Amino acid sequence: MSAVAVESARFKKAQELGKRIRESVDGDAIELPLSTSQRIIARVTDGIYREPWAAFRELCANAYDADATRVVIETGAPEFDQITIRDDGAGMTPETLGYVVENIGGSSKRTTEGPMLHTASDADPDFSPGGRPLIGKIGIGLFAVAQLTQHFQIITKARGEKVRSWATVILKTHNEARLKDGPPGAEFEAGRVQIRSEEVPEAELEAHGTTIILHELRPEIRRLLQSTNMWQAQAELGPNDEPIMPPPAYHIGRRDDEKRGLTHLDPNLPWKDGLEPLERFRELVRVAAETEESSKKGPSLEQLDEYLRSIWKLSLSLPLEYIDRHPFDITGDSGMIFLDVPRTNRRADIVKLAAKETLRDHFGLVSGRTDGVGKFDVEFDGILLRRPIALPEELAVASRLPAPVMMVGSETAPFPETSLDRAGGNLRFEAYLYWNSKISPKDVQGSLIRVREASGTLFDARFADYQVSEQSRLRQITAEIFVLEGLDGAINIDRESFNYSHPHYIYIQKWLHRALRLLANRLKYIAGEDLERERKEQKTQTAEATLQSAYDIWSSRRGADADPPFRQTVTPQLPTTVAEASIVWKREPAPDHVSLAAAISVVLEAYGVLSDLRQDERAELINDLIQVMQTHGIK
Repeated sequence: MSAVAVESARFKKAQELGKRIRESVDGDAIELPLSTSQRIIARVTDGIYREPWAAFRELCANAYDADATRVVIETGAPEFDQITIRDDGAGMTPETLGYVVENIGGSSKRTTEGPMLHTASDADPDFSPGGRPLIGKIGIGLFAVAQLTQHFQIITKARGEKVRSWATVILKTHNEARLKDGPPGAEFEAGRVQIRSEEVPEAELEAHGTTIILHELRPEIRRLLQSTNMWQAQAELGPNDEPIMPPPAYHIGRRDDEKRGLTHLDPNLPWKDGLEPLERFRELVRVAAETEESSKKGPSLEQLDEYLRSIWKLSLSLPLEYIDRHPFDITGDSGMIFLDVPRTNRRADIVKLAAKETLRDHFGLVSGRTDGVGKFDVEFDGILLRRPIALPEELAVASRLPAPVMMVGSETAPFPETSLDRAGGNLRFEAYLYWNSKISPKDVQGSLIRVREASGTLFDARFADYQVSEQSRLRQITAEIFVLEGLDGAINIDRESFNYSHPHYIYIQKWLHRALRLLANRLKYIAGEDLERERKEQKTQTAEATLQSAYDIWSSRRGADADPPFRQTVTPQLPTTVAEASIVWKREPAPDHVSLAAAISVVLEAYGVLSDLRQDERAELINDLIQVMQTHGIK
């Protein structure tokens, strides 16, 4: 159909609808579905993600949804001429590949078409064939590559398929002027794709997986991964002849660039040659959480170049294992203080776990459990990624609190059946809030929301706009919220932000703020108990020192062999000469006065003062001396 014919058909449809609207005066309302313009897809194919790591995240999420257990990314650093992403997932049949390239924005996942195309479980289209909760939903993950390049290839094969399919895609850049200058009714063409297939040998019949090859990366993406802007800023001097931006401590090196005035620099990576892939990642996490002695700032990703930061951010966003262990697998013998998140605003109670009991078992938590497929590993240029979050069992620096604090809770939002459509369905999540005297690096301070084990956002240091002034304490907290059901509708199309007016987001926000308030109150209470305990210890030490001073005077007056008038104890008691006459005191002696009265009694007896007095006079004398000292300000 020609563009003019398309325009004519659209105009006729609009005329018909306009006539119906005119005729509906005082009649029944007209109800019809809303339509979506292809201009939306046009903008999607331009790239909707802010940084390269986000594009890698979407491609890895696609592999996860395809039940892959391993993804290998090779970037060709530091040149970045070509990037390859390989996975051992289910792969695509020719039918599935055809559906993907002809239905951008129309994902088969979580639909009735999913089981037919083998992209979803027969039992529940919300899950992969292997039983994983599907991350993808909209069907634009493949076009994450538009952020990186306009030319890429997809090579894929499903288990049991006799052919391997190749799709070569050339994307077009959206241009609004074309719509204004082009013929009426012209549709935007996102790009062109060429698909061919090859028959595989019998030995490869059971092979499966997908490979994506990115050719001719956009120049700005190459410069970003090479940290060109960072190095340029470092070369510029400020008012005090100091670099505007300090150089990154760890980097993949710098290339000669005469145009930008940059010279060659050898790489300084966090790891040494020969380390295993996982140990390389551990070293990356270690240097991100440490501060050089000469640095005035706390540990952060500022010590890394853009390439290394991208690896760290990518690892934070994916459904991977933790660098240490899942927070819910912490056991009762860790030495931490455990709290629950109560259903009401009552005080958060301390929870006692058995020595080997995990938080997961105690609270019945499911986040982080192994799914039916098994592990999911991502290797990035020879670095095996893990979630870069470690929760130490010891305090980072001395504090009034005796140990780190872990608050755990779970919630099922009670949306009434009548409001489920408006709310976007049910909402169910689990969460933890971890406090330590110092959180390193600062990039994990705040809250992170994971939807179906993945996250497009980084840690939010403002805890979803928490308004209470707790700046120092908030810098000591890291929190993760694992959404098991719901919140999908609140995720914006770039998967890097939320619709803050969505009922699910609002519910989680209020829950988090209440949990923060309860945690802060409990931390203050525990710290107050420690302060009171310290004060008591100080009083005991002062009492013992006071009494010892009195005994020294006794010994100097009466001799070292002379027995004192009463026995010294750790908690000094009132001497007999005073205790017997205490009934004549003006008031019951305070605990502090007991030790003071004992010391005074010893000194007076050392000088023989009390011996010549009656019992009531002795008590009166000591009472009067204490009152005089109080009047003078001596407590």
